[in-house]
Amino acid sequence: MTVLVTGGGGYIGSHMVWALVDAGEDVAVIDRLSTGFRWAIAPQAKFYEGDIADTVLLERIFAENSIDAIIHFAGSIVVPESVADPLGYYENNTVKSRALIAAAVKAGVPHFVFSSTAAVYGTPVSNDPVAEEASLNPESPYGSSKLMTEIML
Repeated sequence: MTVLVTGGGGYIGSHMVWALVDAGEDVAVIDRLSTGFRWAIAPQAKFYEGDIADTVLLERIFAENSIDAIIHFAGSIVVPESVADPLGYYENNTVKSRALIAAAVKAGVPHFVFSSTAAVYGTPVSNDPVAEEASLNPESPYGSSKLMTEIML
């Protein structure tokens, strides 16, 4: 069985790829390398350069690998940029995640882990850690785009 890591060329995604490889897992990576780097991906991982919304590429990945889990890191992450370009953030973080989720469901992938953000909670009311039960109050298109993906899942 293989774990598919989206955004596996980014900082967090590449570290996850290395951890999975070190744990003996088979790993596939999809990344369009808009902010990530090919050199950051463990050479043992099978790499696919492309977009998470490319359904033809996703079908190929699912056909070539026995994907039993997806760990989804791909997305845009800069809050001020999301305020300047909200439609771009909704496209990249929400619409493309929807395409990935639909392809995963169609392929029968049983496990899906989504890397969200504390931005779905808005500004903390204290310095204490934010509990998962805290009220959802995103204050930026970035936070809203991640929350919409959580809702879809």
